[in-house]
Amino acid sequence: MSDLSLVGKSMSARISASPSAKRQRELLRLAFLYLCSAVLLFWALAPIYWVFVSSISTRTELYARPYKIWFPSQPTFEHYVELFTSGAQFRDGGYSPTAGLIGAGMRNSLVTSVISGAIVTILGTGAGYVFARVTFRLKGLAFFFIMLLMPLPIWVSLIALFFIMSQAGLIDTLTGQILIFTTLLLPLGIWLMSTFVRDIPSEIEDAALVDGANRWQMLFRIIMPLARPGMVAVFLVSLLSAWNNFLIPLIFTRTPASQPLTVVLTLFIGQYEVAWESMAAAAVMTMLPPFLLALFFQRYLVRGLTLGAVK
Repeated sequence: MSDLSLVGKSMSARISASPSAKRQRELLRLAFLYLCSAVLLFWALAPIYWVFVSSISTRTELYARPYKIWFPSQPTFEHYVELFTSGAQFRDGGYSPTAGLIGAGMRNSLVTSVISGAIVTILGTGAGYVFARVTFRLKGLAFFFIMLLMPLPIWVSLIALFFIMSQAGLIDTLTGQILIFTTLLLPLGIWLMSTFVRDIPSEIEDAALVDGANRWQMLFRIIMPLARPGMVAVFLVSLLSAWNNFLIPLIFTRTPASQPLTVVLTLFIGQYEVAWESMAAAAVMTMLPPFLLALFFQRYLVRGLTLGAVK
């Protein structure tokens, strides 16, 4: 009996100890996940914080060595005011005021990104509906070649594209940038919208056909209202991609009349001097609009990308 009692006690001890061990492992796993999340969050937000601190720091604090200031002792917003009044821009050792430069760059960025996003959304929705619902010859081959354009890097076709744009007189114009952005982003819009339209029940369209609706009526009155989250997601992705693009405006623009904010930032880098504090202030203003868009339309963006791309 004594042996049986000992075995029973050991088994009960193991049973009572197993939940505790599982709980410890779960706590360790959660602690590891939180630690990794904190590291990734710091990795993502530290550069943004550094740019903001640089934009509100005086030149004395900004150029101090060693730099030990995590927040300026005398924060100032004069660099933001100087961007629109008497701030300096440098190019090849030259000096000129920035008055009107940031406003023109923001206007150019808004025009190119909003119009490009709208065109990609409209054309992507129509083409996505065709590839998802309409049956025609070589549909799979056409869709395959369109999808091949998505991973194609832009620098592969830069020389030919620059020659074509030059012959068409579209260098240093907003129209040229809109055409390039639309061409580059349209395959992604077609892919997202075709996947999203496939998830819409076809029985709804069958009922509309019975009632006498044609393809155009089904597209505008049924598909577009139901596919609104996907359309919003395509518009936001296209808008943010065009807004953040740097290579295309750098190559295809020459004057402030068509240069967006991403190119305007380079004007603060000169041959003999770099206006770090002014460039940091301009960078904050460049990051602010897409940040606010992603913040306010996050629900549509996540829902549209999830429903349209994952399913």
